[in-house]
Amino acid sequence: MDANIDEKPYACDLCGRRYKNPPGLKYHYIHAHNIQNLSKIKITRESGRPPKIAKIMSSVSTSVESNRYCDFCLGDVNLNKKTGQSERLISCADCGRSGHPSCLKFTPSLTDTVLMYAWQCIECKSCSICGTSDNDDKLLFCDDCDRGYHMYCLSPPIDHPPEGIDY
Repeated sequence: MDANIDEKPYACDLCGRRYKNPPGLKYHYIHAHNIQNLSKIKITRESGRPPKIAKIMSSVSTSVESNRYCDFCLGDVNLNKKTGQSERLISCADCGRSGHPSCLKFTPSLTDTVLMYAWQCIECKSCSICGTSDNDDKLLFCDDCDRGYHMYCLSPPIDHPPEGIDY
C-alpha cells in the first residue's frame, strides 16, 4: 500500500480512490461523487492517509532523484553525444529519467515550457485533467507543453486524434 500512496498521493476522502495529482482528484470528486462546489474539499498530498502516517511522511523527502545522464545519447550536461555540445537535461518528475531537449526533439519554446512544471516522460505520462494514465491509446500529447490529455477528457471531447499528427 505504501507504494500506491507514494505513486498516487492524492486520495478521495469519500471512497479512498487515489490519484497522481490534484486535477485528477478534483475531476473524480465532480464526476464520481457529483460534488460541484469543491471549495469545502481540502486537497493535500496527505489526503486519505491516517494522520500519524501523514505526519511521518511529511518529514520524508518524496522527490525523485534525477538521472545525471541522457536516456537517449547517454551523455550528460557537459556533453550531448549526438551534438558534441554541452546541454542541460530535463528530468521526469515521476521516475527521474532524463534527456537533453534536442534528444527529446523539443523546440526551444517547448523546453522553456516544460521547465515550468513537473514534466513527465513518455512512460509516466498521465492525463493532466483526470490524473490517470488509463487508456493510453486515447492519450494525446500537446505540441506546445507536452502534457497529456485523454481525448474524452477534453471539453468538448473528441473521438479521433487530429489529422496529420503522428502518435
